[in-house]
Amino acid sequence: MAKKHLDKKILISALIISAILFGSGMLAGYGLNREKLSSIEKDMDSIIKDVQNFQLQFLFLDVLGENATCPLLAATLGGINEQSYRIGNKLESYSSESEIKDYNDYVDLKDEYSRLLVSYWLLALKLKRNCKLSANTIVYFYAKDCQRCDDQAFILTYLKNKYNEKLLVFALDADLEEPSVNTIKRYYNITEYPSLVVGNELYAGFHSRDSLEKILNL
Repeated sequence: MAKKHLDKKILISALIISAILFGSGMLAGYGLNREKLSSIEKDMDSIIKDVQNFQLQFLFLDVLGENATCPLLAATLGGINEQSYRIGNKLESYSSESEIKDYNDYVDLKDEYSRLLVSYWLLALKLKRNCKLSANTIVYFYAKDCQRCDDQAFILTYLKNKYNEKLLVFALDADLEEPSVNTIKRYYNITEYPSLVVGNELYAGFHSRDSLEKILNL
């Protein structure tokens, strides 16, 4: 009888210890996810300031002229390009985890990141028009249930690494209910994925590396 009572106490103790360890693991996982999101938020705040500064610099065009302003704008654009690429990689890394905690915060960040990319893309087009920027621009639309989107993303990453500042890529999640993204989708009548907007032309469906290099004249 005493042994049975002892076994019961051991079982209860084991259950309590397991619950404590499980709870600690959950808290540690939550803290790690929160830390990752905070890191992305910090990077986002920094690049938002750079985009605002970029918009301000455009006002100097009429006053100082192209020769003085365009090199400054090009340098700022390069910095924004590097930061946005880093943020995109962090968001992709976070989304690839087995379970996304703070899901609403994650979606809010993706929405904000998409708005940032749209602003960045519009400013890049303006820079091409006013300062004769030679870089090509690609807006890449992808979706969750897209069979060739991973292949397209791989090719775009390869081309971006190969041509660096000569190619600006803006990857937008078509599944988000973000008004600025939906506006572009409606304007170009995007109905399949992947889809690419190169310059001002729509190229629907998957495109190989050779096909894209030909389109971009690279």
